[in-house]
Amino acid sequence: MTQPYALIIEDDPKLGIIYQTAFQQAGYETDLDENGNRYRALLAARQPDLVILDLHLPFAFGGDILTDIRAKYPDTIVAVVTADFIKAKTLTGKADHVLIKPVSVASLLRLAESIKSAL
Repeated sequence: MTQPYALIIEDDPKLGIIYQTAFQQAGYETDLDENGNRYRALLAARQPDLVILDLHLPFAFGGDILTDIRAKYPDTIVAVVTADFIKAKTLTGKADHVLIKPVSVASLLRLAESIKSAL
């Protein structure tokens, strides 16, 4: 069995490394898009089992990325991570999970394990 694959789209470098490290620790292969400008190429190369998606990015809006992911890979699990509580509420029913920053490593590991066990 191949490792599950998580695509992390997060512009805060420290958070991106924390998310990436947590998912690697949980047994995932990962890629990190730090600006929202590489996700299309990464999605074209491989279908992720999970996407960790920040809403506010320098080169893209997370809501548009979510729409792109849903169109291409409707079964991919998408977890939106944001500090924007109001915007997060508008994504109920669109994203599979909405996590309000700050997100603990323990929360990420629980999410990683629950998705892994469902694959």
